[in-house]
Amino acid sequence: MSYELPRAAKLLINVDSKYIGLDAGRTHKAGKKCKVQRSPADPGLFIIWFGKTEIAKVPALRLTQTIEYTDGRTQL
Repeated sequence: MSYELPRAAKLLINVDSKYIGLDAGRTHKAGKKCKVQRSPADPGLFIIWFGKTEIAKVPALRLTQTIEYTDGRTQL
């Protein structure tokens, strides 16, 4: 199964992230730019990317309350 590349988005609410491989992380405020992609390991989750090593995982049912796509494509 193939997954599309991460899409540009911005946060609608504050989100806590973690660094890949570490327990440390931080909180990102609403309005922050990010990239969003469906998780290849768990299709019920979306991964929000903040750079290359910092991520947050969001359940698919909460995605529309968490982010807004900014790449201009229609949202399905």
